[in-house]
Amino acid sequence: MSQDIDSESKAQSVQWTKKVLFGLGLVFVTVGIIRQWPILGKSYMEFIEGKGYLSLMLGLIMIVLGFSVTLLVGDEKNP
Repeated sequence: MSQDIDSESKAQSVQWTKKVLFGLGLVFVTVGIIRQWPILGKSYMEFIEGKGYLSLMLGLIMIVLGFSVTLLVGDEKNP
């Protein structure tokens, strides 16, 4: 019985972690794109040295971590 509760609470925490990482990642990506605008007219160095580059990359990393939360937590039952 307690093992069912533990697995249920673990699944809930994984879902919340996914939602938080996706949400914050989308916010950071949006802020990065807004601060980098216009993107098309920039060279590679101008893009990297731009104001929104760090937040854009941080947002993308957070979204990728959101996809891999189940691997990071070690939940082999629910891939």
